[in-house]
Amino acid sequence: MRILKTISCAGMALASIASRAGDNTGIDLYESGMFNVSKIYFLKQLNTSATPEAKAEACFYLGENYLQLNQPDSAAYYYRQGEELLPSYPFNRIGLQKLALKNLTGKDALKKAEAAFKDIIKIDKKNIRLPLAVAQAYVYAGNISKANDFIKDAKKVNNKNGLPYIIEGDILWAQEKYGDAASKYDMAIYFSPELIGAYMKNARLYRSINRDAAFDKLRKVGEIAPEFNGRYLLLGELYKDIPGQSALAAENYGKFIEAGYYDSEQLLTYVGILYFDKQYGKMLPIVRSVVQQQPDNLVAKRLLAYGLSKTEPGEESIRAIKNFVETTPEERLIMQDYLCYAEQLEANRHHVAAAENYKKVIQKDESKKALLHNIADLYQRSQQPDSAIRYYNLYLDFTGQPDPTVYFQIGRNYFTMAAADSMNTTALYAYADSLFAMLTEIAPTSYLGFFWRARTNSALDPETTEGLAQPYYEKVIELVIDQPDRYKMQLIESYKYFGYFHYLKADAITTQNKGNAKPAREEYLKVKEYFSKVLELDPNDATALKVMEDINVK
Repeated sequence: MRILKTISCAGMALASIASRAGDNTGIDLYESGMFNVSKIYFLKQLNTSATPEAKAEACFYLGENYLQLNQPDSAAYYYRQGEELLPSYPFNRIGLQKLALKNLTGKDALKKAEAAFKDIIKIDKKNIRLPLAVAQAYVYAGNISKANDFIKDAKKVNNKNGLPYIIEGDILWAQEKYGDAASKYDMAIYFSPELIGAYMKNARLYRSINRDAAFDKLRKVGEIAPEFNGRYLLLGELYKDIPGQSALAAENYGKFIEAGYYDSEQLLTYVGILYFDKQYGKMLPIVRSVVQQQPDNLVAKRLLAYGLSKTEPGEESIRAIKNFVETTPEERLIMQDYLCYAEQLEANRHHVAAAENYKKVIQKDESKKALLHNIADLYQRSQQPDSAIRYYNLYLDFTGQPDPTVYFQIGRNYFTMAAADSMNTTALYAYADSLFAMLTEIAPTSYLGFFWRARTNSALDPETTEGLAQPYYEKVIELVIDQPDRYKMQLIESYKYFGYFHYLKADAITTQNKGNAKPAREEYLKVKEYFSKVLELDPNDATALKVMEDINVK
C-alpha cells in the first residue's frame, strides 16, 4: 500500500497541465503531496467555481485527495459528482474506473478494464495527461508493470514533457531508491520547469540528507511561483529541524498558515513551533480556538496547558494541565505532561502533589533521575523529613558523587526528626552529626558544617554541662570573624553559647562557695566578654543587655 500512496501524488498534474497560466495552487499543493491542504483548496473551489469545467476539475482533485487520504467512499462521491456535472470531462471517468480496477480479478475482467481505459484515451490521443491518469489507476491497483506501460505510452505522446518522470520518481521513492527518484524529479524539471511538485518532492527527499539542496529547491520554487505558499510549509519544517532556528520556523510556517489552506494538524504544528520559540502570547489565542472547536483534541489540550504554564502559572494553569492528565489515557501521556504538571504544582506550593508527579516523570523517562533532588526538596518543604532523607539518598546513589549541599539537607532533616522524636532523639542527632561531619570534610573552609555540628552537639548536651559544641562554635568564629556583617547571626549564636557556657561554670563555682562570687570572677569576666561581643553586633540584644546588667564583677 505504501507504494500506491506515494505514487498517486503525481496524477493530479495530469488534469490541468494545459492551464498552467491560471491559478495552479491546488494542483501544486497536490503535486507536492499536501493532500489535506489541496483537499481544502478544492472544496472551496467547488463552491466558488463558475463553470462546469472548473467544477468537474475540482471534483476530480477532491477524489484524488480523498483517495490519498484513504477515504475511497468520499473519492467515489466526488468522481461521480464530477461525472454528472460534465460527462465529457474524462478524468472523473478514469477515477471511477480506478476504484473499480482495485477490486477486479480474472483475465477477462482486467482486459475489459484495460479496453475501457484505452477508449477514454482515444477521446484525445494527443493529451499526455490521459495515459498518465490511467497509469495512476494501475499504480493504485498495485500493478506497477502495467502502470509503466502507460507511462511509456505517455512519453510517446510527448517525449519532452516532465509529467511522466514525476510518476516514475514516485515509484522509485516508494521503493526506497531515493537517489534514482531524485534524478527522475530532476528530469521532470528539465523538461517542464514549471512543475512545482517536482521541486517540492526533491526538497522533501533532500530534507534529511542534504539540507542545503532542499533549501535550494525551495528557493527555485519561490522564483518560479512566488505566490505558491505551500513552499513555506516545507521551509518551516526545515527550520524546525535546525537547533536555534525556531524563529525562522515560526515565520515561514506562519506564512503558510496565512494562506488559509491548512488542516488542523498543521495549525497545531504551527502552535507547537510558536511554543518552542516562546511566542506564548501568539500561540494561546490560536490553540484556545482549536480546543473550543475540538475539545477532545489531545494535542491542542496539551499545547494549551503548556502555553498557560508559561504565561499564567497559577490555578488556571494547574486546572488545564490537571484536566489534561486526568482525562487522557495513561498510554497517551508523555514525560513532559507530568513534568509540566509537577512544575505548576511546585510553583503554587502544592508540594506533595508536585513530588508525586515528578516521580511519574522519572517512571516515564529514567534519564530524568536528577529530579530526585526536587522530590526530596518538596518533601522537606512539606515537613516530611523521613521522605526527604529517602529521596536525597536516592539522588546521591544516582549521581555517585559526594554532594555537600545534599549532605547538609540530609543532616538537617535528621536534626528536625530528632527534635520531634523523644524516643530516638540521641540516635537521630548522631545521624545528623555524622552528616554534618562529612560536610566539614568535603568543605573544610565553609562554616556551614561546623555551625550545624555545633547546634547538633548543643542539642546532645542540652544542659551545656559538657561543652560538646565548643570546638565547632570556635571553628565557626574562626571562619567568619572577618565578615561580621554577613555572618552576624552565626557570630551572635556562637558568642551566646560561650557566654552561657561560662555563665554556667561561674554559677556552679558560686554555688559551691555558698553564694560567694569572687572565686568565679574569671568565669564571669568571660561571660561579660562574650556578651559584650554580642552587643557590638547588636546593641539592642535583650539577653545580652540583661546579662551585662546582672553581672557586676570587674
